[in-house]
Amino acid sequence: MAYTADGSIVRPGDAEEGGEYRCPGCCVEVVLRRGELRRPHFAHRGGEACSSESTLHRAAKRRLLQVVEEWKAGVGPRPCVSRPCPRYACQGGIVQDIPSDITHAAAEVRLEGSVVADVVLYRGDGPAAVIEVLATSRVGPDKASRFRIPWVELRAEDILERPYWWVAVQDGLQPFACPVCADRADAGRAELRVIQARARLIAERQDTTVPPSPPYQFAPHACWRCGAEMVAYLWPGAGTHGPRRPPEPIPRTVQHRVTEGAGDYWANCCPRCSAVQGDYYLVRDNPDFAKVRELASDGYVSGALDTRNSPLSARIL
Repeated sequence: MAYTADGSIVRPGDAEEGGEYRCPGCCVEVVLRRGELRRPHFAHRGGEACSSESTLHRAAKRRLLQVVEEWKAGVGPRPCVSRPCPRYACQGGIVQDIPSDITHAAAEVRLEGSVVADVVLYRGDGPAAVIEVLATSRVGPDKASRFRIPWVELRAEDILERPYWWVAVQDGLQPFACPVCADRADAGRAELRVIQARARLIAERQDTTVPPSPPYQFAPHACWRCGAEMVAYLWPGAGTHGPRRPPEPIPRTVQHRVTEGAGDYWANCCPRCSAVQGDYYLVRDNPDFAKVRELASDGYVSGALDTRNSPLSARIL
């Protein structure tokens, strides 16, 4: 990367022979070199050199300032921030425009908390957000904790490659609802309603009442020993089999047992033959119960992923 005579950033492959270019790191004049056996690149004259990290870092910060300036002047598109879903293994995410009330940007700003930000976005005279440029070292927990306003970290190479599409490495922006997770949550809750409707029919035939859901989740089940139909329960803290006392009101088929091998525990038990329905039988032989446990462990039935706010209208900072 290099600065042109008008101060814009140019890549070696896009530069013209004989042009005037300066290093974005030290502002010293550089020359364009290209050949059949080497990729186009800029080089300092006479063997001079400056830190490549400094060059990349400064070029990215300068490009960010140009992007904001062009956007506010009406000669460039509005920049947007792309963030992945924070849930592990989710392939979703969100892209949000920078709010229209951002007025300008400045580099190397000392903020409250004695922290110097690479770039700060402003609303009028007040700092609204921090942009940290990653060249080699990521923002650590200590520095992140000292930011008193929303912040986002972007890779320097990404900024120069796609200056208006800001791909977050990490951030402290406003939380968002992942559309992919929201759709999965809706589908999971719909599936749960179907499974639990079948379980409620069993409870009605046995003249019993299922406890509130949550804290309990449940599914229809057939006893592994006698084949009697029953409702099998899943509860917080222990699941289906463990020493922790289930929440009140405890279903009558969830019983306290003490055995020499397993010790003191609570478990689902058959209402006819009293056989303990262990996790092995519940999950291996009962796809409905396995699905309920999967949905509960993913948070799809707890309401944790329940949001109806449009991600496109949610504030980013």
